Amino acid sequence: MKYLKKIIAVVLAAGMIISNAPVAGSAANQNSRASKRTYNWYDKCADDIDENYTYEGSDLGIEATEDYTTFKIWAPSATYIKVNIYRKGVNDDDESSKVGSFTLEKMFANGNRDVWTGVWTLTLIGDWRGFYYNYTISTTNITGAHDTKYQVADPYSVAVSADGKRSYITDPDMVSPDGWENDKHIYVDTAKANNVYKVSIKDFSTDTSSGTTSNGKYSAFTEKGATVNNAGELSSGIDYLKELGVTTVQLAPFSDYASDDEYVVANFNAPEPDYASDASNSEAIIKECKAMIQALHNAGISVVMEMSYTHTVTPTESVFEKVVPGYYYRHNTNGTYYTTTDYDNECATERAMYRKYVENSMKYWAEVYHIDGFSIDLVDCFDTKAYHSRLDKWLDEVKENVAKTDPRLVIWGDNYTKTDRQNKTSIYDNIISSINGSTYGARNEKAIKMYKQQAAMKYATPGILYMDAGEEMCSSVEGTTQQDKSVLEWQKCIDYTDVVSYYRGLMDIRKAFSPLADSQNISNNKEAYVLTNTTEGEWSTMAVLNNDTADDKEIAIPASREAADWVIIANGESAGLVSLGEVSGSTVKVPAYTTMILVDKESSLQVSVPEEKGRVIIDYLRTDGYGNSSFETPLRESITLYGTVGTGFVVPQNLNISSYYDLINAEYGKKGIFESGTIRLRYYYSAKYKPDRLVDGIINDGHYCEEVRFKVTDPAYTEVRVDDKKLTPDSNGYYTVSYADKEQTIKLIDNNGCNVQLYIKVLENHIPNNNDCTKDSVCTICGKVFPAQTSHKYSDSWLKDDTYHWKVCENDGCEVTSTKTEHSGTDDGDCTTPVICECGQIVTAAKAEHTYGEWKSNGDGTHTRKCTIQGCTAEETKDCEGGEATCTKKAVCTYCNSEYGALNPSNHSGSVEWVQTEGTHQKKYECCGAEYEAVESHKWENGHCSVCGYGCEHTGGEATCTEKAVCAICKLPYGKVDANNHTGTEEYIKTSTTHEKKYTCCGKVTLVKENHKWKDDVCEICDYKCVHTGGEANCTSGAICENCGMEYTDKEPSKHTGNPEWVQTEDTHKKAYDCCGLEVSAREEHIWEAGVCKICAYHCQHTGGEATCIQKAQCAICNEEYGTYNLGVHKGLKLVEGKAATKAEEGNIEYWHCEDCDRYYVEDNGYVEIQKADTVIAKIADNNNSNGAGSGDAGSNDTGAGSGDVGSNDTGAGSGDAGSNGTGAGSGDVGSNDTGADSGSDGVNDTATEEKETPDTADNNSIFVWLLMLSVGGMTVLLSAVSGVSFSSVAVSLTPSLPESAPVSFEPTSPEPAPVPFEPASPEPAPVSFEPTSPEPAPVSFEPASPEPAPFELLLSAILAITVSAFCIST
Repeated sequence: MKYLKKIIAVVLAAGMIISNAPVAGSAANQNSRASKRTYNWYDKCADDIDENYTYEGSDLGIEATEDYTTFKIWAPSATYIKVNIYRKGVNDDDESSKVGSFTLEKMFANGNRDVWTGVWTLTLIGDWRGFYYNYTISTTNITGAHDTKYQVADPYSVAVSADGKRSYITDPDMVSPDGWENDKHIYVDTAKANNVYKVSIKDFSTDTSSGTTSNGKYSAFTEKGATVNNAGELSSGIDYLKELGVTTVQLAPFSDYASDDEYVVANFNAPEPDYASDASNSEAIIKECKAMIQALHNAGISVVMEMSYTHTVTPTESVFEKVVPGYYYRHNTNGTYYTTTDYDNECATERAMYRKYVENSMKYWAEVYHIDGFSIDLVDCFDTKAYHSRLDKWLDEVKENVAKTDPRLVIWGDNYTKTDRQNKTSIYDNIISSINGSTYGARNEKAIKMYKQQAAMKYATPGILYMDAGEEMCSSVEGTTQQDKSVLEWQKCIDYTDVVSYYRGLMDIRKAFSPLADSQNISNNKEAYVLTNTTEGEWSTMAVLNNDTADDKEIAIPASREAADWVIIANGESAGLVSLGEVSGSTVKVPAYTTMILVDKESSLQVSVPEEKGRVIIDYLRTDGYGNSSFETPLRESITLYGTVGTGFVVPQNLNISSYYDLINAEYGKKGIFESGTIRLRYYYSAKYKPDRLVDGIINDGHYCEEVRFKVTDPAYTEVRVDDKKLTPDSNGYYTVSYADKEQTIKLIDNNGCNVQLYIKVLENHIPNNNDCTKDSVCTICGKVFPAQTSHKYSDSWLKDDTYHWKVCENDGCEVTSTKTEHSGTDDGDCTTPVICECGQIVTAAKAEHTYGEWKSNGDGTHTRKCTIQGCTAEETKDCEGGEATCTKKAVCTYCNSEYGALNPSNHSGSVEWVQTEGTHQKKYECCGAEYEAVESHKWENGHCSVCGYGCEHTGGEATCTEKAVCAICKLPYGKVDANNHTGTEEYIKTSTTHEKKYTCCGKVTLVKENHKWKDDVCEICDYKCVHTGGEANCTSGAICENCGMEYTDKEPSKHTGNPEWVQTEDTHKKAYDCCGLEVSAREEHIWEAGVCKICAYHCQHTGGEATCIQKAQCAICNEEYGTYNLGVHKGLKLVEGKAATKAEEGNIEYWHCEDCDRYYVEDNGYVEIQKADTVIAKIADNNNSNGAGSGDAGSNDTGAGSGDVGSNDTGAGSGDAGSNGTGAGSGDVGSNDTGADSGSDGVNDTATEEKETPDTADNNSIFVWLLMLSVGGMTVLLSAVSGVSFSSVAVSLTPSLPESAPVSFEPTSPEPAPVPFEPASPEPAPVSFEPTSPEPAPVSFEPASPEPAPFELLLSAILAITVSAFCIST
């Protein structure tokens, strides 16, 4: 690796110089964006990395627990990486929140330092959750060039700071909303027709009329009960999606993205902070994102996440490019970034580690956030074409690998570019533009009609249906800013409520008809097609008829089935599961701009309509005014609203009703609640003035003959329709209306779709005032004059009705007829020929064929039938036929059901059966008994006849203990053996260890197998003599027979069963076998070192020697010191004789002083220790002859008389306190291990005596003190013996030894842990333990030693106590 990068860099440079044909940054064919780059040195270097450093693990990123956090990052081109820990997510320039930096080490495969995985890793001990981090990386480009240092967020971040620059340490599995453990995937059911609603989190609720409080945030999806404008009428938010019928929501990318474009992703695995209520709270971001998905799942809606895995933020800002420069993006030969789109980069999906990144990213979102599928932006860029030929389908590989984890996830994609989104238009705007409509976004009735027609066609097309949010509300983007183009305008939910209702019905239709789930090619017939269905409980057939023209059209239903009756479930105004009417036949009249959806009536009766669906029909009627020909004339098509019972509806108030009309009355109101069934609302309008002023040539309610021409005088009305058929004016602007057999409605329509209606009637002929042409007449309609004719001119053809026929005069206006004559004709007695009148009227219609009755047998093998029509004499006779004669019955005619013909002895109706006896068998027909085969004897085989299967009824023979009885007939053994009929004898069966007794014939056991009962080497039961075997002779025993247990060989001294062991005494050791005691080495003396033998490790059991006050005892065996010091043995003890005090000098009592340990004692036995001060007798005072009389305090090492306190190591007389190791007399308390008289407060190991007056002389005082000390000493020894305190260890050391501090693992607590430098070891970095420098010391226990009292000490204590008591009594 040391020189590899340099070599590659040189080769790359050469490649760049030689190359003179760099590939262009954009592909020419935008319809197929699969990468077709020329293979270059970036690809070669990346391929080498894939070959050598592909990491198969799925644990890149962090693993954070309360005990540790592990960091892993794949960066094979890096030379140095360290992780920086921060308290805050704010990118503070001064790094004031920085906790510390820690160096990562390379992670080798299975500890093999020769195989590096390309991964760097580090584990920090302690709970680091809640801190932020990023990496400092020193790295080179994958080609070996550009050694650079970056500070970058973790490309595997699961959460980031508000600006995305720092990663956040957390376990996202542990950060969830309430009830998350119960949330389950709502997988996209590909067997059903899905309605995929594409929306971004921001656009869904940014509009203030959304009725949500969390505008533009994750939480908006969790708000139930939201209504448009908070008016409490129409549902908004997630309730709206559920009611609309959305099955899947496809959310625009909500990974952490850069700037304002959610398709420019910075961190793929971290949710976008800006969509949370607090962008700086990383855990709130995770929790609220999960809560959004949970709410959609609770509503039964799948969640598909858009992901722009094919491109990212600009590479110079990308975490990928900073971690492994040159690897994650495609490059041109000249080193620039390659792209076929208007984004400035393409991710290199051909690179193994990027595909693994995509796979693991999908698995992560699916597992941690319960995402149900993914839509890949610019999906065609995912695959590549190698050398302009083979297509590498990388996406298929990703799908396969993701499916191994969860096969139910869906993965699809689209190819929208940045420009596509920036230039986004809406279907409604396009329609407005095509009809030269009015203002964009305003309601236009003609556009809405065309909009519904296109929507119905789209929703009736098989396959997955994708819709942009707001499409169902006639969203408009013209005139809006780029930022607002996709914002869902919730007010339009009211303005276009009829369109929303139409979409709601179309979605219900899709969900109810399974064939709409499967993509089918219907492009050959966009006008009409039929879908069939075999799913139980659904419609059998659906017909889709599409009329996208301006005129009504007769459309034929493709003849794919025999259905003649149809139910309409969608037309130009309404759609849903409720019937809108019925049609019959194979041709249907479809109104202009209408797609009709029909289902066959037969199956529709079997499919139940959900009771929770209701309809509201709104009629707009003109009621009166200026000579209207009828009352309540429809002013426009009725509007139908379709919705769930119990939900609210609002009547649209922005309908384009012409200003020519005024609303005068509205029944029911403008809003309400859907009910089961249909609610009908009526809005009544009246005209403001006569419509005649808008036209020239006709008047409202006018009548005209043959045809009429008129002209529109108001230029606002640009379209004229007669009974919904568009009229075209001539060159002078005149429209012509021809004859119709009904009143015709003329609509004048403006650009907004508003219309004014006139009603005229055009007659086919004139209406003269005289109906006899032989007289003069005038047309009563148009005034045309008709002069009298000389005679009537009767027509050649007859006029007729059901009874009569006649002729009419053909002269204009004449209604005179010839005499009417009743129809008549001649009947030929054949009902298949008609009876016809001379006028051509059929008197009696001919039948298509005779209606014959049943066939009747004639008894001669023939039968006859006659026509049953009255008056018809036709009949026919035929021979009987059909049936089949058998050996027992004649044939029966198929038509007259009578027997005919003769029996057929060779046609047996029964089967052949065996007739069997004990010894023979024969075949006969069971119907007639005829013989089929001759009688023959059975052929026995295993007790059955091998021919007829007869089973022998066995008899004869004798059974024994081994054989069954043999049948005398078939010779087959039968029955059971006779266990007691033996043919053999009893014998012993012997082995080397057991015996049993059996019969030789059948093996019946008479003595159960048991072990031999040995006596010496012979069995006492069966006399079996043992053949010795087994065992092994050793140093202590000969071989022991494994059967009878006898020792049957000599010992083998060389084979030992034990091991050489040390045999040790107090002074010596030797080695010998522990089995037989054979010596391995001679006995020798121990060689001591520190009380242990250097040869055999024997520990000396110390003994002998004498301990003194300054020296431990020396072992008589190993010469090592052992035990403790003995304060009862003072070899340097010297007597100091007593001296009386004078006025000039202090005196002293008689005492003993040890020159070795510098201690003072009352006697030469060194038992009762006193202090130096205790030996001093104060000077004699001048004022009285008392020693320290009066009231006062005694300080350290003083002798004081009177009332006062005594300090440490003091002897005081009077009332007061005594310090540690002091002797106090008087009133006070007694401390631990003290002997106290009266009351006083003493320190540890103090002796208190009763308050006494000071003696008159020093001698008396000395004797008294001596007696007193002797008495107290004796009592102390006695008490020590009783309490278990050694006389030699009365003094206790008060200086405890502190135990070593145990290592303490450092865990950071809020706000921060102290920075600790860390250098991990190679190859595998061990977890770093942080140990504070000053731990609390462990509690120290003070426990004086308590050896058992020696007998000598007990005896001495008793003697001293008796002596002192006797002396005191005698005194």
